[in-house]
Amino acid sequence: MARKYFARIYILIVVLILGVVGCASINSISIVKFNGAVQEAGTGIDAAMSVNYNWTRSGFIEGFSANSESKFSQLIIQPGEKYDWSMEKPPIYLDIKRTQSSLAELNNAFTQYANLLVKLSGGELVSIDTFDQLAKDINKNAIEAAKALKVSVSPNDMALISTAASEAARLYIEQKRQGYLIDFIRKNQEVVQKYSDACIQLIRIIRGNLKTYYVEKYEPIKNAWNASSGQGRQKQTEAMLSLNEQFTTALGVMQELESVYTALPKAHAELIKSINNPKLDLQGVQELYTSGKRLQRLYTELKKNG
Repeated sequence: MARKYFARIYILIVVLILGVVGCASINSISIVKFNGAVQEAGTGIDAAMSVNYNWTRSGFIEGFSANSESKFSQLIIQPGEKYDWSMEKPPIYLDIKRTQSSLAELNNAFTQYANLLVKLSGGELVSIDTFDQLAKDINKNAIEAAKALKVSVSPNDMALISTAASEAARLYIEQKRQGYLIDFIRKNQEVVQKYSDACIQLIRIIRGNLKTYYVEKYEPIKNAWNASSGQGRQKQTEAMLSLNEQFTTALGVMQELESVYTALPKAHAELIKSINNPKLDLQGVQELYTSGKRLQRLYTELKKNG
């Protein structure tokens, strides 16, 4: 009898220990760093898109003004459901503006996802109803943004929180066991990769636009330089140097952004390791965070030069 009694006590102790381990406090430092880098990336790409918008808008103004066939009536908007322009084809800078807005929405949706990870890992009280609403909003915003951007990935595949991941999150909220949070992150890994690939595709398009409009911006400066001489060229020299500073900083932002989005899936996957081993030094998350801080510095320079 005594042996059976102590055996039951031993089993009970083991069960309690496993329960404590499963519900142990989660180290959220790496997840906070991941969240910070995601926010820096969103800020940086918006800054680069602002430069693209400004260049295309000023290019339209210069070209339209210099064209002898341009008519003032073409600049008038016809009030209607979509406020259509009178000209046959709206200026390209309006497409750039719409892209900037949709891309900001897509990045904002992913930022909301990263914020949700921080809340869950940090022990913040999140009810299942609150989670369901957050997940619904995040997925809706991501899908609508993907449709507007016309990315190569199917918009429905851009839902950032899958059905399987949602179930894992609900179990984690109910039971606070680490394994369910790990499942939540793991089951979202594929869509994080798709999100990163879509952003890299857009970054490369934007980089190409920046290079094209750089040429268009320096052509008038070059022509004015050739038409001047001596001290008369000082104004054009200053204008070209300012343009170069703005252009090189913008390209630096684009290069850093591609590095951020390339590192993002790896860093996201490494979050699982940080839950299993809080003392583990996660290189991917640290690289992502460091790149995000460099991006913030470049973003500041871009705003200053802009």
